[in-house]
Amino acid sequence: MAFAQEDVIRNGDFELATPGDTTIAGLPYWHMDKVSPESGVWGEAADRHVTIASDDSATLYQVVELISADSVRYDLSFSAGDAWNTGSVIVIISTSDADSTIRTPLVTDSLDIMTDEMALSVVFSQGTEHAGKHLIVEFGCTPEDPVEGSAYTNIDDVVMLKRLPGVNNPPIANAGDDQSAKGGELVTLDGSGSSDPDGDSLAFHWISTFPGITLSDPNAVNPTFTAPDVTELSSYDFALYVNDGQVNSDTVLTRVTVIPAGELIRNGDFSEKVPGSDPETESLKDVLHWNTDMPRDSLQGGVWGPMVTLASFDSTLYQVVDVIGPEAATYTLTMSARSSWDSYSVNTIFSVSEADSTVRTDLDVQENLNDIDPATGVNTCDYAKFKHVFGIEAGSVHAGKYLIVELDNIWHPDGEEFDDGWAEVNFVSLVKQVTSGIHTDRMAGITVYPNPASEILYIQGTDVTEIHIYSILGKLEKSIIRQNIQQVNVEDLTPGIYILKMTTQKGVLNSKIRIQ
Repeated sequence: MAFAQEDVIRNGDFELATPGDTTIAGLPYWHMDKVSPESGVWGEAADRHVTIASDDSATLYQVVELISADSVRYDLSFSAGDAWNTGSVIVIISTSDADSTIRTPLVTDSLDIMTDEMALSVVFSQGTEHAGKHLIVEFGCTPEDPVEGSAYTNIDDVVMLKRLPGVNNPPIANAGDDQSAKGGELVTLDGSGSSDPDGDSLAFHWISTFPGITLSDPNAVNPTFTAPDVTELSSYDFALYVNDGQVNSDTVLTRVTVIPAGELIRNGDFSEKVPGSDPETESLKDVLHWNTDMPRDSLQGGVWGPMVTLASFDSTLYQVVDVIGPEAATYTLTMSARSSWDSYSVNTIFSVSEADSTVRTDLDVQENLNDIDPATGVNTCDYAKFKHVFGIEAGSVHAGKYLIVELDNIWHPDGEEFDDGWAEVNFVSLVKQVTSGIHTDRMAGITVYPNPASEILYIQGTDVTEIHIYSILGKLEKSIIRQNIQQVNVEDLTPGIYILKMTTQKGVLNSKIRIQ
């Protein structure tokens, strides 16, 4: 049977809220029967969500509408994220008379935050006994580990489709889970999860917007492509919509993260365990290729789900990645990270050591700031991608030493008795490029890297006050004039060969650079 549909949830993305008010009371259409000191509204209007806490004795709910006597189906869907210690999301569809604080549950489900689809449905037959009552949607949560305290769960994108018998219902596209692959590997996209509520057959339409990526068959359920050869961890989105013979579905996206074929980091997704260790181990000591100097029994962080969780109590998590050579080289480190609780930054560190990697000397430290609410320590955004570029000069005094990458979680000093913080990290990648230095005037002591470059060109050495970039035909493409120029954004330049003209206190230097 075909159905007509409409979304009956109001303010399901929580964009409507009283400015400056982070309480549920300032959120139109949503309610809690008791004032909550834990739950609240976070984020900017374009990306706002609600965080609920298991310690709350009341659920977050909305009175949706009056139930009619007609045959009707309601399909609820939403997104949920683990802010801290979430085991399950509790979803209740209930009814009430005029007083919505007195509710009768009709359907209750406990959805696992890691594995279950965040969805629930209820059907009312014609002439239902519930006709004339209020339909209500409620949300709660439970902790994964009660010993760790309350659960905090982010709720967003709440949609409830009301389906009435009538006209054709649009199909639903599903582009499959996000995935990763190394450059040069064959990748298979998966649209098999797409469906049509009316049972109609589907036509598939995949879209790739990236030059150089060609799908084997854009109209197949499972098209393939060869992952491009990249120089750093890169993400590519692919769009899918389906058609049931009458109308198109909404367009959905899936993401493929491509790992450089020349990757130096081993086990960058932390999925591999030390051979012989317990397959169920969560200890950082058992993550293959990674090390920490903390004793096993003292570690607070661990491996939970598809990421590693770093605790500010712990020493750095590190990996020996290379032996530094005599040539100039650029190392590009990328990672995805976010705060799970009260983490100010996940610092990335390039350090060196002799044979004993427990004795390290820091060479370069970069802060990678997390978005948190300072008052509560609660995370306010999803994973962010961070990049740390580090250059080694030709003939470095560190040649022959081990190069080490370290990850250090820094807590937000909020004045609590026990200052602590946790951060989640995934997809760590490191790519090395042997670079060219500027040797027009060796006394100038200037190094430009990376070369080739694709995004940022870094200037290291004597104070540079002017930079002019010319095409190989002599056309001026870009100019920068200011004191101590240390980097140039070259993303807007077409790939090719350019002449870099730099003015310093010692004169004018020229060099060829390649943009890729």
